[in-house]
Amino acid sequence: MCFNISIAHSQESIENQFNAEFHIDFSFTSRKHISAFANPIVPAITSENTNEIQPLTWGLIPQWVSDRKKADAIRKMTYNAKSETVHEKPSFRNSFKKNRCIVIADGFYEWQTTSTEKICHYITTSQTSIFAFAGIFSEWTDSQTGEFIKSTSILTQSANPMIAKIHNIKKRQPVILDSKHLSGWLDSSTDYKNILENSYNTDFKSKIINSPLKK
Repeated sequence: MCFNISIAHSQESIENQFNAEFHIDFSFTSRKHISAFANPIVPAITSENTNEIQPLTWGLIPQWVSDRKKADAIRKMTYNAKSETVHEKPSFRNSFKKNRCIVIADGFYEWQTTSTEKICHYITTSQTSIFAFAGIFSEWTDSQTGEFIKSTSILTQSANPMIAKIHNIKKRQPVILDSKHLSGWLDSSTDYKNILENSYNTDFKSKIINSPLKK
């Protein structure tokens, strides 16, 4: 799965990479470690406006959720969406059909389980220093307070041989988009099987580091 990422590059570097500008109200801060479990704000580009980088909350809240208590409960289970079932799961299927996005990052963390310990790996790609995860998003409004939350989930797929050796329990990896597939993913009419195949074959780089959190 993918619960820990980094986006340590500058705002200017990100804007140049994706030919888009940060939303005027987005106070972006570079961070070496971002944990999904804190429901953080992450930079994303949605299918609604490909020229703007928006702040999305990590942990998708489906539009049909009735109250804040249920919203807080469900988003603990929606940090990731399995690519194999995203089109049919009630929490994800509406977003998959019409609300695609890319989540911007420059690395992610996975833990390799051995008989004695868990070893933290920081994983990047060989193709580019800044990349995008395939994501979906949802818009939800708290009926009691009027608070509006735009939230996201990152897609995952079966791990390729390299990542399977690292993430050796779940054996999953995030869906990372090649630059040539960014617009294709954001277009919900596109057959995304080729995108998944390309992502599976991503050329990853990994290094062992001190864990940014206790596992």
